[in-house]
Amino acid sequence: MAGFSKMYVLGGQGGYMGADGVDPIRLLVLIGDASRQWLEARYFDEALHPLGAIRVIVPKAPNQPDNLLDALIAFAPACFSSCPSMPDAHAQSRGLKRLDFDARPEAVPAVWFALREEARPVLQSLNVWQADLVPVAFPAVHPEE
Repeated sequence: MAGFSKMYVLGGQGGYMGADGVDPIRLLVLIGDASRQWLEARYFDEALHPLGAIRVIVPKAPNQPDNLLDALIAFAPACFSSCPSMPDAHAQSRGLKRLDFDARPEAVPAVWFALREEARPVLQSLNVWQADLVPVAFPAVHPEE
């Protein structure tokens, strides 16, 4: 069985210095769990587009620190346009629908690891929140007496 267990939210800081949460929401990065973990995006900002046609990322291992960075580069490359390797990443990602760092690392664009290092400082300037997805326990309904 597969399902989503966590999500990251890329957006603006609502209220004073983010005190009111995320506003606006630009992108959700959903973390799916099954026999392998995967990341996929849901867009709320028409200005954001994925790198190439990338829709899914399968990380080398679950819950690694670079998994979110890889997802943000792939799903929101406009945020990393200042990175010198980004034009090469665009060229090498044409038609690519999936980044699989686990089973198909040879299909990851050659420039990716240099781009990842260039993107680290940019990541610090982004507003990202996380949420663990857990079931809500509703109180039992008691019929009126």
